[in-house]
Amino acid sequence: MTNPELKLKSHAQAVVIGGGLVGCSILYHLTKLGWSDVMLLERSELTSGSTWHAAANIHGLHDSTNISRLQHYTMGLYKELEAETGQGCGIFQPGSLYLAQTEAREHQLRLQAAKAKYYGMNP
Repeated sequence: MTNPELKLKSHAQAVVIGGGLVGCSILYHLTKLGWSDVMLLERSELTSGSTWHAAANIHGLHDSTNISRLQHYTMGLYKELEAETGQGCGIFQPGSLYLAQTEAREHQLRLQAAKAKYYGMNP
């Protein structure tokens, strides 16, 4: 629903398009850096698109080291957000079990276990 009385700013230091996980994260981090002239544009409800469809699919390890770092940071950030706002993010991390059927997959899982140990996770 469009509000005819709603007036958008004509400019901003940063305009984030899309209120999914990434857009909200960018806006959050910009404001933590002290940016105040920022705007978020979302066509519908926050996190109602792809982010909503991936809900509860959070884990801390990935084959890519950079993605593992990002996922590990994000998992910690959810805990910080809950402490900062007093509101739960609805994150539940029961863990997971991976099985290897080939030697190559076993090797890959051993690498991920080493990453988990490096990041202080419970592999």
